[in-house]
Amino acid sequence: MPKLTSIRNVLVKVHYAGICRTDIGITKGAVPAKDNFILGHEFCGEIAGFLTGEEKMDNWRVGDAVSANPMAFGNDDDTMCGKDCDGAFAEYIAVPSAALIALSPHLLTPLGAFLEPVAAALAPLKHVCGRTCIFGRTRIAELAYQVAKTMGFNHIERITRISDFQVSTYDCIIETEPNNIDTYAAALKPGGLLVLKSRSFSLSSFTANTIAMKELRIQGARYGDFHLASHILSDAAGQVTNTLDTGTLFGNVYELREFETAFAEAEQPDSKKTFFRICAE
Repeated sequence: MPKLTSIRNVLVKVHYAGICRTDIGITKGAVPAKDNFILGHEFCGEIAGFLTGEEKMDNWRVGDAVSANPMAFGNDDDTMCGKDCDGAFAEYIAVPSAALIALSPHLLTPLGAFLEPVAAALAPLKHVCGRTCIFGRTRIAELAYQVAKTMGFNHIERITRISDFQVSTYDCIIETEPNNIDTYAAALKPGGLLVLKSRSFSLSSFTANTIAMKELRIQGARYGDFHLASHILSDAAGQVTNTLDTGTLFGNVYELREFETAFAEAEQPDSKKTFFRICAE
């Protein structure tokens, strides 16, 4: 059982947790992280208690369905659960009250554990301008494209083959594969915008001349609104028209004791999102 502190002051019973590429990167040593801690930053669950010992705190009550912003687990926005402190691959996790995001009770399913990826997929939409495309064959690209459509960005295109790019065509390109920056630069119009979405920890090379001569801009994309992401997931649970197609995004659900099989599946380049069922009935 995690110990509550003045910072991480809410105890959450974890129902489901998703395996992220960051989790895999940590296990492979590719992502810097603390030693001897619990992985997992994509999760949903219910409040099980507070540091105060009361049944409620502020606007929260024991039994509320919640997820969290995984980057808000410290005194700033750069303390990530499952990387800098214990995460959600456990029955319980200690969460800062300020990081909690309310979920509808019917989202205590794998959908609720998908909050963080949806919030991340919303981030590039803040920067969309003019003719825009999302490039990539990855699950990240598929999710970003689906979220864009859900938000009414029907003009955004999806490109999955490098050969389909044409020179000086787009005002904005959202990347999900960082190894093609020179191609993106060539495909952008002068003054165009490249939005970096993939969060790769590996080095990426590019030719500075094209970027300089075309006066291109490069913009990182972190997170969109977590509360909006919660609404998108509620629509998906209710099968509202023009929402996420989880059949193309979600893979298998495993028990924690099956972690080796779950991680082996999640490591495949074309894998769908893999989840752990932890305290769900």
